Amino acid sequence: MPIINHDYKDIDFLEHIIVKDNASPLYGEIDMYRRIFKDCESSKFNWHFWHDVRLPIPVKSQSSIQIDFLLACEKGIVIIEVKGGKIGVRNGVYYLENNEDSVNLERTPFEQADDYMYALTNNKVIDKRKVFITTVCAFPHTRMSKTNDNNEMDQGWKLWSSIQQENSELSFAEFCVDVIEKDKLKKKLYKPDLSNDEIMEAIKALMYNFSDEGTRFYSNVSLESIIKWLQVDNLRLFDSLRKNQRLVIEGGPGTGKTTLAKAFIKKYSNLRGLYVCWNKLLESKIRSELSQEGLNNCEVIQFASLFIRIQKQLGKQYVSFEEIQSGCVEKMNVLLKEYRKSDSFTPYNYIIVDEAQDVLDKGAGCLLNNLSFFENGIESGRYLVFYDTEQGYNSKNRQIEGWASQISKHSAHFILDENKRVPTNKRILDCAKQILDLNIKNDTHTQIDEILEKYSDSLTVERCRGARNILGRLSELQGKYVNNINDCVILAHSSTQKSDIGESLYDRIATSIGITELTESNVNVNLKGMPFTSILKYKGLESKHVIIVLNRRTYIDSYELYIGMTRAIIDLAILIME
Repeated sequence: MPIINHDYKDIDFLEHIIVKDNASPLYGEIDMYRRIFKDCESSKFNWHFWHDVRLPIPVKSQSSIQIDFLLACEKGIVIIEVKGGKIGVRNGVYYLENNEDSVNLERTPFEQADDYMYALTNNKVIDKRKVFITTVCAFPHTRMSKTNDNNEMDQGWKLWSSIQQENSELSFAEFCVDVIEKDKLKKKLYKPDLSNDEIMEAIKALMYNFSDEGTRFYSNVSLESIIKWLQVDNLRLFDSLRKNQRLVIEGGPGTGKTTLAKAFIKKYSNLRGLYVCWNKLLESKIRSELSQEGLNNCEVIQFASLFIRIQKQLGKQYVSFEEIQSGCVEKMNVLLKEYRKSDSFTPYNYIIVDEAQDVLDKGAGCLLNNLSFFENGIESGRYLVFYDTEQGYNSKNRQIEGWASQISKHSAHFILDENKRVPTNKRILDCAKQILDLNIKNDTHTQIDEILEKYSDSLTVERCRGARNILGRLSELQGKYVNNINDCVILAHSSTQKSDIGESLYDRIATSIGITELTESNVNVNLKGMPFTSILKYKGLESKHVIIVLNRRTYIDSYELYIGMTRAIIDLAILIME
């Protein structure tokens, strides 16, 4: 019967994917991965297969659980805890043999597996009323038949050791079925076999493709933790690419690019790095977050500021601020070549360019080439470039894909095509993409209205007459989010900055009581007032709750609206002044 693999690892490259923190292979898990996969594939049952299931559920002293393997079939669900190397047990205490020494384990592998099982059932990730769930321990490198001298406490019947691992005629899949049946008898739980639909219902909380109601299964887990968990798959991607020193990653909003950037920085924490982005608020936020994590070897700087600083160090202006903004690549290249020859030049061991769609055609290439430790950095340096053509202003006319392709000739190019935030966000993202695709030469007001109406189940749209009503509605929303004010943001479309008479709507919001305009100094601190800024200044950042303010009386740029909408992690409200 076919195995349904929810893991997607390449069997031939497990030694490069399943590794310890020091990048050495985890042979216990690798050996079990191949054995489980092979045996389940040839089993008479249909098996669902997971490896390295991480869930943000606290267990005892752990803040989360990490299940080595999880299997599901019509008979039930099995949690598998793997211990590679030589495992011993004396007086009920398990230990790992390490050369001449031995290290005691804090709890037995069987206790660990049981803890994970209870974490799943108690938090209703798995409904034990509908499906039988049990545990197995695997010691693939240890010859062991009994786990305790006391026969009543012995769990050897749930142990897969090297005795079985070395016997090619035995099947791990059948072993798991046998454990399920024996455990049912012991517990006197005579649950019938599951249909395919019942299996899918039982495991749906473990599926990567969540339904819109996916988060309701996690009773004792915060939504914030689930959001972080949804980014794990990208970290796996990063692990699979760890031997590639030059990476170009294309991905839309919410695909976990920031998570990958931090993983890259952590990987090279002992090296001198450079993180470059276009927006000042993003610069400040990333710098603060890296500092909090003790990652101080990576310099974070906004793109234009970097070129201005280099010119100051050389004591000569090669390119004006306007030319940097517009992308006078020839002059910027001359500047960097002169800087490389100067005494003040210090190369970077790696360079990260975030939101690269803003700078790929404005000098990102010459930056990678000239600031790297190696000459011709695009070909031989170490870098990580993130971009999203849909978030690049007028990207089709700027040929961003062409610039990315030039860099990709010397690097590994990956596409992150799945939003990793929360399920509800997918509808918002779909809506935003439809607005982005509008023909801006037509009456976009009418078209935008039609699209927003179509997605009224996933976002809130309110029309307000005049600035006073907009301010009143914002005041009401302040009350709604009073307990989580820093999880919200008000984003003003550039249409709000225009006014025929008196103060613009933007200025009136910025000076309202209970609202704090975001700056480089306060973007990463807890504010007393609801955070507020423009959509374009907030590009590259995100918030759980986003409120967008538009001025219907002026032209609405569909690109800018797309950027604002895709900042939302959980929910989105759009207030339109008419």
